[in-house]
Amino acid sequence: MYKIFLTLFIAFIITSCSMAEHSTDDAKKAMEEKYPNIRIDSIEKISNSFFEITIQDELYYLTSDFKHLIMGSIIDFKTGSNLTEDRLKKERVEYLSNISALNTIVYKPEKTEHSITIFTDTSCPYCQKLHNEIDNLLENHIEIRYVLFSRNGNDDDAYTDMVSIWCSKDRKEALNRAFDNNFVKSKSCQNPIADNYFIARDLKVNGTPMIFMKDGFVIPGYVTAERILSILNRNVSR
Repeated sequence: MYKIFLTLFIAFIITSCSMAEHSTDDAKKAMEEKYPNIRIDSIEKISNSFFEITIQDELYYLTSDFKHLIMGSIIDFKTGSNLTEDRLKKERVEYLSNISALNTIVYKPEKTEHSITIFTDTSCPYCQKLHNEIDNLLENHIEIRYVLFSRNGNDDDAYTDMVSIWCSKDRKEALNRAFDNNFVKSKSCQNPIADNYFIARDLKVNGTPMIFMKDGFVIPGYVTAERILSILNRNVSR
């Protein structure tokens, strides 16, 4: 009911906005006068009705008549497209593309039709549950790119465990052992685990596992392999 109300409210705002030709500089000046203590990261005019404003990685929308500042998703009333999510997906794709393959553990199927990136923590029971379905994912031609990080920070025991996994001679075998609750010999070496924590934070990974599709679509939390495949196929057919 809330989502329906939000959509209708936004539609009302869209139809009631004036068509005044304000520039991004005008919008920035208006925001700075109203909120002098807030640092604005970017302002972009996305239509005759809205300015999109980024403040500390959060998106806001200022109507072109400067009467309404909206926090939340903007939905195109005609097409049903979530304009906010479309923007966030593009940002995720760009960010994920900067994660080096050398800093991931990759499980490749014989034939790759889909690829997903999973932020995972070996101390997370739902990550373990998802890992138990890895054979099903591989059989359905889905490549898994794991990014290891400690969701509770780099002072947590899980951080030490994942460093040991990374520094093992066979990382996949060590990761499999960890998810099976078996002992992994303590090791140390140069590794990306600490940096991955900050990458996860920037991507707003606030729970594990978190699954990213190539188009930036995100699945928060555990879902079955069948559900992942269904989402991948649906996105491809669009």
